[in-house]
Amino acid sequence: MEKRNLKRIIQDFELLLNELKSEVYSDKEAYVHPWYEQAGNTPLRVHSQDDDGYAD
Repeated sequence: MEKRNLKRIIQDFELLLNELKSEVYSDKEAYVHPWYEQAGNTPLRVHSQDDDGYAD
């Protein structure tokens, strides 16, 4: 194959991939579970691994 043809094929694949990404990511409900949205609003809990003998 000629290099020019390969470059054209790669360019077409990149355009196609961008179109597919825009279709998939445009519908947020298709890939984001409602639990993640609720969990994003809760504060982060830090778990310490201290073993000092006292109940935490």
